[in-house]
Amino acid sequence: MFGKKGWMPLLAVVLASSLLSACSDNNGGNEGKKPVVTGGNESPTGEQGDGNPFGKFDPPLTVKSVLSTEGWATFPEGETWDNDNRWTKLYREALGINLKWDWMVDSTQYENKMNVSIASGDIPDIMRVTKKQLTQLVEADMVEDLTGVFDQYAMPYLKEQVQDALASAQKMATYDGKLMAIPHYGGDPRDSLVTLYIRADWLKKLNLKEPTTIDELVQVAEAFVKQDPDENGKADTLGLGILSATMGGGAMGGFLNGYHAYPDIWIENGNEGLIYGSTTPEMKSALGKLQQMYKDGLIDREFGTKDYNRLKEDVVSGKLGMFYGTISESALIAADLIKNDPDASWKALPLPSVDGNPAKPNVGVTVGGFYVVKKGFSNPEAAVKMMNLFLQKVYGEDKEGTNNDLQVYAWAENAKYAMHVLSPVQGYIKDYNYNLVRDALAAGDPSGLNEALKKTYDVVSGTDGSDPDTWQQWWIHQPEVSPFEIRVKYQEQPDGVVIDKYFGGATKTMEEKMSTLLTMQNETFVKIIMGAAPIDEFDNYVSNWKKLGGDQITQEVNEWYEANR
Repeated sequence: MFGKKGWMPLLAVVLASSLLSACSDNNGGNEGKKPVVTGGNESPTGEQGDGNPFGKFDPPLTVKSVLSTEGWATFPEGETWDNDNRWTKLYREALGINLKWDWMVDSTQYENKMNVSIASGDIPDIMRVTKKQLTQLVEADMVEDLTGVFDQYAMPYLKEQVQDALASAQKMATYDGKLMAIPHYGGDPRDSLVTLYIRADWLKKLNLKEPTTIDELVQVAEAFVKQDPDENGKADTLGLGILSATMGGGAMGGFLNGYHAYPDIWIENGNEGLIYGSTTPEMKSALGKLQQMYKDGLIDREFGTKDYNRLKEDVVSGKLGMFYGTISESALIAADLIKNDPDASWKALPLPSVDGNPAKPNVGVTVGGFYVVKKGFSNPEAAVKMMNLFLQKVYGEDKEGTNNDLQVYAWAENAKYAMHVLSPVQGYIKDYNYNLVRDALAAGDPSGLNEALKKTYDVVSGTDGSDPDTWQQWWIHQPEVSPFEIRVKYQEQPDGVVIDKYFGGATKTMEEKMSTLLTMQNETFVKIIMGAAPIDEFDNYVSNWKKLGGDQITQEVNEWYEANR
């Protein structure tokens, strides 16, 4: 969520004032009258509109939508999924949009429910769909072309981000040059990269250097297992904690990247085409090293069945010395150890490499869905305005977080409540919180921060890391140990991160065969690492992958790549 410095200030938007009105046959229950909006002008497509990213509809516009509810979410007293909560009030008061729910369903059932709605032809005015559903809707001519309204209404900072970090997400929503949906932007793909988390206090206790190579990482793992770093007189500590998953927090992906292997993504093959990263010779070498580490007891014997929660238990109990994590693990895993052992300390490191070439983390392109507008809806710009307002409240209108109000509309009451899930339109935009707070702390001057970041500044500057309740905020703002700082350094390198080159959605053969291929991949990798299969089984996996659909998928991916690069 944090990015490099140097963005231009938010451009001023100067709008002429006038009143415009028009008629429509479909206005979501607004009796055929298109709402009058203040500050109007004519759009590039010739349609009339206010041109204001935050312009209010007058009279109010009724928008029918649907909502995916989350079982884990709780809210302050008086606010629920279906009552007049702070998000429905905000859209009504700020934009003149009255939300009406066609239906609500638990997130686990949302996709199936949406499939039923699409099949029946009875869809709401604005809704979130998957890439597959988006393609179905576009082919059936059921949704609006949003190219013009996005160009006219998207707030300047969102447009800046779409030109940079969010470009791939925007392309995923584009068909024949037309923007057919507003992506639920997953943000800058590089924000999900992993770093190596390591027990710095164990390194110091055992007089070990920070590992920069795979060989050094193996040596550290061996010391963590055999030299009793927790000093309890028992052989109960673990070296490297990894999961059988190949990407994400806690997974083995960071180790594989150390061998310049890039699982689960499509990478350039050196011949103007793409190849699947899980099938390269570098992957075989990495698996061979993990097999040896498992045999030597440097990886948990229960590796094959361990899930994220059990990895967290190993960390929190003080038994694990290293694991690969995204910045999220600073709060989800690392912080909980400090509550149990205030003397423990963590440090984030760049990925150790097998050779003299720096290791590069690999990431996929993340899109949380696509917001579409029903064909014929009178005011398709409502979807863009709702996205603008969401981003303004949760992230701000520029790199300084101007008009940000995330402690009300995102993480209320010191992150006790996740309020943003109440909004039917959600998004992500790259923010600069870490850089801004870090630099203010270094200068001892918070005057340039918005109010929310000043509160973070006050928390960090008011503690020395000894308070477990504020440790995580303190730790991530210490550049010498922070995973945020490592991520910034990767992002500042032009080619510091390997990003998935394919983002065209599931091809025909992917839909039919990719699930089976992924299962085969996972089973083969686990068997090899645990010694249940020889390393040469990797060659059989690659051969079978190609025969069982991989070659056809590769052809389809490269046809897309040739047409879209």
